[in-house]
Amino acid sequence: MANSDYNPYEHRDVEVTMSNVGAFVSLLKCVIGTGILALPLAFSYSGWLNGGILLVLITILLIHGMTLLIICMVESARRQEQGYCNFPDTMEYAFNQGPNWCRYCSKASGYLVDGVLAFSHYGVCVVYLVFVSVNVKQLSDYYIRVIDLWIFIVFVGILSVPLFLIRHLKNLVPFNLAANISMYLGFFLIFYYLFQNLPPISERDAFKEPSKLPLFFGIALFSVSSVGVMLAIESKMTYPEQYIGWFGVLNLASAVVVISYLIFATMGYWRYGESVHGSITLDLPNDEMCPRSALAWPCS
Repeated sequence: MANSDYNPYEHRDVEVTMSNVGAFVSLLKCVIGTGILALPLAFSYSGWLNGGILLVLITILLIHGMTLLIICMVESARRQEQGYCNFPDTMEYAFNQGPNWCRYCSKASGYLVDGVLAFSHYGVCVVYLVFVSVNVKQLSDYYIRVIDLWIFIVFVGILSVPLFLIRHLKNLVPFNLAANISMYLGFFLIFYYLFQNLPPISERDAFKEPSKLPLFFGIALFSVSSVGVMLAIESKMTYPEQYIGWFGVLNLASAVVVISYLIFATMGYWRYGESVHGSITLDLPNDEMCPRSALAWPCS
């Protein structure tokens, strides 16, 4: 019988913890990524008003699901009288509490979670390396000379290795803060062009036919979801009980993220309409320094 008075938060053993501010900064950096550059294209599939409503609903569902998952992980730790129970162990424990046929799948369920998290994050990291390399290559091709893309991928990968060796999330907070500043500087450079020569909003569709909504959902879900990172940050906090809740770190960071996404996606679609590309940076003029700098800043 589980001890109802057992508080897992009081028994967590974290070597290096980080504050709520550090968690907020890290969460903001990890959730906002290259997907934001494709959101104007997503809005071209859904319409600007429909896209805004759906993006808010997707974010609410994501945060609600993440909150439920964390509650289940904490409850699993309480029942087992542990300080912390990770996602795969929680899945395995939950299956073991079910009927017999579920118990036979308990080990497999834990391995499945590990596999999904590993492959999804591997894929995302590979995409980031290629994305940064492609944008830096565009600057190099214009101002220096044409160099093969694989050379930039190797160079960016080698430069990333020292950051990969940092084991504690708290030590990454200064880098995340610098990356957030660089990222929003890049967004402001892009906004400089998005607010120029805006057509009447009536020329842009508020709603589109439902047949294109799967394309919208694919881009939107890629942009806002980062399950593994959200769980990792919660596990390293000094006060993890303040991570979820109405005014918890997760909700506050998500509010900033969704507001940034709504402004960026709406303005991008409003400015370029149906001709918008897969990345908004491809719609910027190529013969000026400002937009070319904007290619690199959001990659930070």
